Amino acid sequence: MADETLIRIRAAAEAYAEAVRQTQRYFDRIDDTTDPSVLIEYAELVRTEEAALADRLDALTVAGLRAESFDGGSEN
Repeated sequence: MADETLIRIRAAAEAYAEAVRQTQRYFDRIDDTTDPSVLIEYAELVRTEEAALADRLDALTVAGLRAESFDGGSEN
């Protein structure tokens, strides 16, 4: 596996972990789930998390590290 591939996997995993941490911190600080601004912020966090997940899974696929039993994707 090329060094660039490992670097991409590590960076994508870190970005995904940070997106999840941001969502967790969001839930720690909100009080009113009916506030429209809270819902808008949550929607943006979901988009960020989903994009980071897609990038992580793509990096793993390129490296041949995808396994359906681990991440729900198809084996290549």
